[in-house]
Amino acid sequence: MSEQGLFDFDTSAAPDPQVERDRAARQMATDPLRSVALEASAGTGKTRVLVERYVRLVVEAGVHPRHILAMTFTRKAAAEMRQRVLETLKARHREGALTAHRWRQVRDAFAEITISTIDAFCLSLLHEFPLEAGVDPGFDLADETETPRLVNSALDRTLRRGRAMAETQPEVALLFAELGEFRIRQGLSVLLDRRLVAWDALHRFLHGRTPQLDEVCDRARQSLRGALQSLPGGARAFVDRGPGVPAFALLAHDVRRLASDEPLPAERLRAALDRLQAHVLTDKGLPRQRLAQRKADFRSAADYEAHKAHVLALGPSLLEAVTAFRRDLNVVLAHGVRELFVLARREYRRTLDKHGVLDFSDVLERALALLEQRDEFSRSRFKLEARYRHVLVDEFQDTSRAQWRLVR
Repeated sequence: MSEQGLFDFDTSAAPDPQVERDRAARQMATDPLRSVALEASAGTGKTRVLVERYVRLVVEAGVHPRHILAMTFTRKAAAEMRQRVLETLKARHREGALTAHRWRQVRDAFAEITISTIDAFCLSLLHEFPLEAGVDPGFDLADETETPRLVNSALDRTLRRGRAMAETQPEVALLFAELGEFRIRQGLSVLLDRRLVAWDALHRFLHGRTPQLDEVCDRARQSLRGALQSLPGGARAFVDRGPGVPAFALLAHDVRRLASDEPLPAERLRAALDRLQAHVLTDKGLPRQRLAQRKADFRSAADYEAHKAHVLALGPSLLEAVTAFRRDLNVVLAHGVRELFVLARREYRRTLDKHGVLDFSDVLERALALLEQRDEFSRSRFKLEARYRHVLVDEFQDTSRAQWRLVR
């Protein structure tokens, strides 16, 4: 055997195992007899597989296009998928996969191919079953330029009423103090846009958590008082041996009040806590390992060392108290958000009704209510069950919780 012959192997017949596995997986994913969820990286051909599945349903399983519902998430994607389905069906006819009679049936059914966005599908349901969905048969859909104007009109009234609520509801007052009207408006606008999932998310966050602002402040004050009193010499030594700078004079006053039994209003407690944090914690919110003041700012080197020991000892306790206070305060703020969100939803609903329009969230909400009806004699339920036997969803990772409920 020659040297060349030692390396002269014929590899043409050796299949690549990875290619074979991929081919088998694609074949399974397009099998009309299987229900499939396909997960793959971007650019690997998921949409191509979906188109092939649609075509196999029509060509091999003999399913009429009216019985197939295909949904994606942009109008452009829906149009492209429809075009690819039509081109593939025509190619199968040219290849002889469809008899002349079957091809005429498929071609005549092109108008019944339902490939749309989820929004468009929901809109078509409401137009078909307006009375069962509880909408005016002549309703209009608010366009993308009209919706922001309607939202702003509703939020103007919400914020006016919210300021009045703040006089009697501490959590709403705290929300205005913490965020200001501009940020509150921005947040409520986002919540209105995502109201189908935002409302449930707020309820889950607040479930079983109803701390009052006064309770939260009192708990924080007690925690801070305990931490200060645990220092050698207590809060008094912390103050007496501190630096002689104007900023510390304000903090010393705060510490004396925190160490006493005198109650502190929420805004005064926040100010005291901010000053104590700046003195004891770093800009990153971690306990200091050295003082921010110079030795020259103290009456003596002994005072400097004593105060440094106080600050280092107080750091971990203060960090724990601050973390707990912020956590509890976020719950109080969330209660304030929910109060304003209830008001914003009501005002926005009135605004939409006044103009006789629905927005896309409305359309999805009404379509969900329609599909979830359990009346076995519901006309819509009967017609939809008879119409759609296969549901294909492209880009499923983009679904919201509400859209997943609709697909389910």
